[in-house]
Amino acid sequence: MKDFTALQRAGRSRAHPLLILRWRRNELERIRFGFATGRKVGNAVIRNRIRRRLRAALRATDRRPAGGWDILVIARPESATAGYAELKNALDQLLERMSKHEGGKAKT
Repeated sequence: MKDFTALQRAGRSRAHPLLILRWRRNELERIRFGFATGRKVGNAVIRNRIRRRLRAALRATDRRPAGGWDILVIARPESATAGYAELKNALDQLLERMSKHEGGKAKT
């Protein structure tokens, strides 16, 4: 829990109409992802569907940064009506922008 608090307080972020990506360096050699879907997004069924789609999009993406990051993906209310392809595209764009901002290349 304290890691997510530090991420919210000191992390960097980029936004897309469907998602917000927040990230912060961690002291580990691996990436840790978290997903946040608030009640404004929809009921529990919709929030769980969005999280499932985001996890699947994350597994399918080739734009993951090299290790050592805590990354939080926050779903915006507009994501409730988005399909898998739209969410994957938004996630890919945000991960690419993160990599450009940090001066590194996304791991392919």
